[in-house]
Formats: sequence, structure tokens, C-alpha cells
Amino acid sequence: MLSLKQLEQQKAELDFKITQSMEVLKKMDQDLEQARLRQQAIDQGTAQIMAVMEKYNLTQEDIFPSSIPKIATVKHKESQTLSEMRQYFNRR
Repeated sequence: MLSLKQLEQQKAELDFKITQSMEVLKKMDQDLEQARLRQQAIDQGTAQIMAVMEKYNLTQEDIFPSSIPKIATVKHKESQTLSEMRQYFNRR
């Protein structure tokens, strides 16, 4: 049969393990909350990007080009036309 001191020691060990477990649980809860907030920010950013894409009729390729530009140089006349188009749409 266990003595009173042994039982008290076991109780102290169990209390210590419970305290450690609670601290780990609190840390996990904080990490989970941070992850939730990060995901919420990502979702909001994605929604804003999608709204801009829809508003200006842009594709994903327009926003995030996948490779090196295919046209190395733009002719002066073409760049002037693009400049005029930008000015026109910026005034609207």
C-alpha cells in the first residue's frame, strides 16, 4: 500500500503534468488564433484582388505574369498608343 508521502508526490507530479498540458494548450490556442487571423487577412486580400480584376476586366496573367515578357522591345508608336489609352481610361 502506498504511503501518504508517495500519494502526495504522485499528486504533485500529476498537477505538474496538468499545468504543463494547460500551458501547451494555451500556446496552441494562441497559434491557432494567429493562423485564423492570417487566413482572414489572406481571404480579404484575395477578395480585393478579385474585385479589382473584375472591375478592370483583368485576367490572372495580367496581374501575375508567369514568365519573362514575350515582347522584348515595344515600338515607340505602340508605346504612345498605350500611353494614350491609359490617359483615356484614367480620366474616366
